[in-house]
Amino acid sequence: MFFIGIFGVQSKMKTLRTEAGVICPLCETYDRFDVIQVYDYFHIFFIPLWKWNKRYFIQTRCCRSRCALDSELGARIEAGELVKITREHIDCTGPQGAATLCPHCRQALHPSFHYCPHCGTQL
Repeated sequence: MFFIGIFGVQSKMKTLRTEAGVICPLCETYDRFDVIQVYDYFHIFFIPLWKWNKRYFIQTRCCRSRCALDSELGARIEAGELVKITREHIDCTGPQGAATLCPHCRQALHPSFHYCPHCGTQL
């Protein structure tokens, strides 16, 4: 977060949709996953004015993965369209695919962490 006086720049993560009772596109287990949008925005008096750098991810509960989602598909989901997410729409390479989730608080963690910095759970 960057803040000077009455304006600043901040990042935000927003859950667009939760898919429950579906087959996970990664591990093919019957569970659920969230479609997440991450973006940066400029604000004045904490009122967001401009958004940029929109990225979309899926965060699974079963295999505890966070993978990048195709931008076009993410934009369609954000617009409210019901689409089926398949393995072809997901990219689990790179830093977002390497991140794991804390089993207790579900926060994204770097793979080298031995303890969760959010709740203190040993991994």
